[in-house]
Amino acid sequence: MFPTLNYFFKYLFGWDWGSNFPPTFGFLVAMAFLSAAWVLHRELKRKEKLGLLRSVKRKVKVGEKAKTFDLVSYGIFGFVVGYKLLAIILGDEAFKINPQGFILSTQGNFLGGIIGAALFAGFIYWDKKRKSLPQPKEEEIDVHPYQLVGNITFYAAISGIIGAKIFHQLEYWDNFVADPIGNLFSPSGLTFYGGLIGGALGVWYYLRRNKMPLIVVADAVAPGLILAYAVGRLGCMCSGDGDWGIINSAYRITDDRQYVVVPAGDIQHDLYDKDPLTQTSNADIFGGNGQPVSYAYYKKPKALSFLPTWLFAYDYPHNVNNEGIPIKNCNKDEFCKRLPLPVFPTPIYETLMGFFIFAVLWLIRKRIKIPGMLFCIYLVLNGFERFFIEKIRVNSEFPLLGMKVSQAEIIAVVIILMGILGLIFTPKLKDKLIKL
Repeated sequence: MFPTLNYFFKYLFGWDWGSNFPPTFGFLVAMAFLSAAWVLHRELKRKEKLGLLRSVKRKVKVGEKAKTFDLVSYGIFGFVVGYKLLAIILGDEAFKINPQGFILSTQGNFLGGIIGAALFAGFIYWDKKRKSLPQPKEEEIDVHPYQLVGNITFYAAISGIIGAKIFHQLEYWDNFVADPIGNLFSPSGLTFYGGLIGGALGVWYYLRRNKMPLIVVADAVAPGLILAYAVGRLGCMCSGDGDWGIINSAYRITDDRQYVVVPAGDIQHDLYDKDPLTQTSNADIFGGNGQPVSYAYYKKPKALSFLPTWLFAYDYPHNVNNEGIPIKNCNKDEFCKRLPLPVFPTPIYETLMGFFIFAVLWLIRKRIKIPGMLFCIYLVLNGFERFFIEKIRVNSEFPLLGMKVSQAEIIAVVIILMGILGLIFTPKLKDKLIKL
């Protein structure tokens, strides 16, 4: 696992810059947003050429000098950047121990904050002054849809993170009640569908303000959404953030990284036999609080013997959550834990399926002429992908109509039904939908 990029470059090239920053998950989440923005930029340009979107007139005032609000806002932002950045450069111990916690804490370097505030406020003052005119004037300019990609991405990111946090707390309500502040401000704990719903609401609000038809933009954003999902899940896989599958009881992994196939009945002994030192069992690690442990016995098929075994069972060594048991001969490393029993590495399955769905949407996008249809196809494909992966994912479940279901399964079913209904009714209601 690569909890931080330092691990990745050390593994590939032997480089070690002595810092656990930046976190791999955070870096790939940022790449997910950028990849979605790139796709959206291209699609908005294409749809404007087709006449489905139009530029809007906007009045701007040019030639003004920097206002007090500009200086203060840039100064505050610069202070925060400098406050954290100089502390990181100087090797603050709190940052080395817990980079994510340090970023979200009040710790930093005050001198760095002053320097950052001066640089940012000074830059905006200089930039406004060099563009100033003796008499500021108003100009009307054309703003093209693709020029709003940065703002759309910003709204999607902020509202998406808020939605992902809210849905995660609802899914793990007991944990939230036990530590509401810690859970809200933790760098982990994000639910994809919460992010999708929150991001959609934020983007819809922004599009309404700018008189852009939601259904056309939805088609433009659909390929980018699934591409971002695939890249984000790659972050889950590389960092080992706890978003993994249930136990694959067919395998055990030795301390020297050798895979051993075991009989189906061995799981009962390995689950409940207690460690003599800690008096904890694997059942405590994988279940806990009296919850049953989920597992499935699945050996790699002979037809897939060419694939590495870790694609079927993985113990996530050096996972970023520090979950599991100590790794042998790993005494000085911050991330020195691995899972005692291998699990299905579901994030890599979702990454591969995400890239496949992206390829499908990208190839058919120009053939579909009715606005909204591509987004409906995305909903159906994404819903099926998530529904079936839930069967082997670790998730909080609750009873519903005599069944045990997860929040994601329910939302996946709703999204599939919405997509199917959309495919049926969108051609009939396209004239009304285009006005939303």
